[in-house]
Amino acid sequence: MLNDYVSYNNDEKFRNILNDIFTDEFMKKHTKLENFEAFRYSSAVMCTWDSPRLVYSKTLLDGFVRESTDFDTWDEMVMTASDERYGK
Repeated sequence: MLNDYVSYNNDEKFRNILNDIFTDEFMKKHTKLENFEAFRYSSAVMCTWDSPRLVYSKTLLDGFVRESTDFDTWDEMVMTASDERYGK
Protein backbone atom coordinates (compact mmCIF):
# COMPACT_ATOMS: atom_id res chain seq x y z
CA MET A 1 0.00 0.00 0.00
CA LEU A 2 1.27 3.45 -0.87
CA ASN A 3 1.29 6.06 1.88
CA ASP A 4 2.92 8.89 0.00
CA TYR A 5 -0.11 10.81 -1.23
CA VAL A 6 0.12 14.57 -1.53
CA SER A 7 -2.66 17.07 -2.02
CA TYR A 8 -2.73 20.54 -3.56
CA ASN A 9 -5.47 23.11 -3.96
CA ASN A 10 -6.23 22.79 -7.66
CA ASP A 11 -8.03 26.06 -8.20
CA GLU A 12 -8.23 27.89 -11.51
CA LYS A 13 -5.08 29.92 -10.76
CA PHE A 14 -3.01 26.77 -10.15
CA ARG A 15 -4.37 25.05 -13.27
CA ASN A 16 -3.54 28.16 -15.31
CA ILE A 17 0.03 28.14 -14.01
CA LEU A 18 0.49 24.49 -14.98
CA ASN A 19 -0.96 25.17 -18.44
CA ASP A 20 1.30 28.20 -18.79
CA ILE A 21 4.57 26.48 -17.85
CA PHE A 22 3.91 23.23 -19.72
CA THR A 23 3.94 24.71 -23.21
CA ASP A 24 3.73 22.46 -26.25
CA GLU A 25 7.37 23.35 -26.95
CA PHE A 26 8.43 22.24 -23.46
CA MET A 27 6.45 19.00 -23.70
CA LYS A 28 7.84 18.11 -27.14
CA LYS A 29 11.39 18.90 -25.99
CA HIS A 30 11.31 17.04 -22.66
CA THR A 31 8.64 14.33 -22.95
CA LYS A 32 7.34 11.61 -25.22
CA LEU A 33 4.05 13.51 -25.46
CA GLU A 34 2.88 16.31 -27.73
CA ASN A 35 1.35 18.56 -25.08
CA PHE A 36 0.28 18.87 -21.45
CA GLU A 37 -3.22 17.67 -22.30
CA ALA A 38 -1.76 14.35 -23.48
CA PHE A 39 0.32 14.16 -20.29
CA ARG A 40 -2.76 14.74 -18.14
CA TYR A 41 -4.75 12.18 -20.12
CA SER A 42 -1.98 9.58 -19.92
CA SER A 43 -1.51 10.03 -16.19
CA ALA A 44 -5.23 10.27 -15.34
CA VAL A 45 -5.13 6.89 -13.59
CA MET A 46 -2.82 8.45 -11.00
CA CYS A 47 -4.23 11.95 -10.80
CA THR A 48 -7.58 13.62 -11.43
CA TRP A 49 -6.38 16.85 -12.96
CA ASP A 50 -9.73 18.67 -13.03
CA SER A 51 -10.80 18.06 -9.43
CA PRO A 52 -10.77 20.87 -6.82
CA ARG A 53 -7.92 19.08 -5.02
CA LEU A 54 -5.01 17.52 -6.86
CA VAL A 55 -4.33 14.30 -4.95
CA TYR A 56 -1.75 11.78 -6.14
CA SER A 57 0.84 9.25 -5.04
CA LYS A 58 4.35 10.64 -5.47
CA THR A 59 5.63 7.13 -6.20
CA LEU A 60 3.15 6.51 -9.02
CA LEU A 61 3.34 9.96 -10.61
CA ASP A 62 7.14 10.08 -10.35
CA GLY A 63 7.29 6.65 -11.98
CA PHE A 64 5.15 7.90 -14.86
CA VAL A 65 7.35 11.01 -15.16
CA ARG A 66 10.50 8.83 -15.28
CA GLU A 67 8.99 6.64 -18.02
CA SER A 68 7.65 9.43 -20.23
CA THR A 69 9.92 12.45 -19.69
CA ASP A 70 13.53 13.55 -19.22
CA PHE A 71 12.92 13.96 -15.48
CA ASP A 72 13.12 11.74 -12.41
CA THR A 73 10.27 13.38 -10.50
CA TRP A 74 7.16 15.50 -10.99
CA ASP A 75 8.73 18.19 -8.79
CA GLU A 76 11.82 18.31 -11.03
CA MET A 77 9.61 18.58 -14.11
CA VAL A 78 7.60 21.45 -12.59
CA MET A 79 10.73 23.32 -11.48
CA THR A 80 12.40 22.98 -14.89
CA ALA A 81 9.25 24.10 -16.72
CA SER A 82 8.96 27.11 -14.38
CA ASP A 83 12.62 28.01 -14.89
CA GLU A 84 12.35 27.73 -18.66
CA ARG A 85 9.12 29.76 -18.78
CA TYR A 86 9.86 32.48 -16.23
CA GLY A 87 13.67 32.34 -15.90
CA LYS A 88 15.63 31.31 -12.86
